[in-house]
Amino acid sequence: MNRARVAAAIAALLTALLLQATVIGPVTNPLPISLPAVLIAAIALVDGPGAGIAFGFATGLIADLGSAHPAGVFALCWLGIGVVCGMCATPRSRALRNIITATIVCGAASVAGGLVLGLVGPGIVLDDVVRHGILATFGDLVLAVLVVPIVRLFLRSSTLRPPRPVFLIGAEQ
Repeated sequence: MNRARVAAAIAALLTALLLQATVIGPVTNPLPISLPAVLIAAIALVDGPGAGIAFGFATGLIADLGSAHPAGVFALCWLGIGVVCGMCATPRSRALRNIITATIVCGAASVAGGLVLGLVGPGIVLDDVVRHGILATFGDLVLAVLVVPIVRLFLRSSTLRPPRPVFLIGAEQ
């Protein structure tokens, strides 16, 4: 992990949370469409489960601390997105496959998070959770079409990849 990669991750995390709070959340209310969840899925699909777990938990924890619901719900759901999408990651997967995977996993996480909130929080109707989760999956699809190709492009660029050591056989040291 190099400094450019850490800085890019922090910038992406804060930008996604800011856009979610100021644009996407208010426009799509009451549907649980989530730009940070799609971003976590896209990162995990490129870099694997380790990056997905770390980025998902960190993003979810920051989102939980800034919200009114019980802490840990986003962290748990978004960590799950990172794990599942990371396990589905393949080195040569196509963008369309990654978009579909991110959409399905984020839609399932919306329903799972809503069910958890319905169990621990008052005033949430479980029927609405499932109905809104299904509709939110289509919104996640729109976000995934925009986010997944951009994340793939950035994470596969040479500026964010750590340098690979070059070993010369028989060279003087």
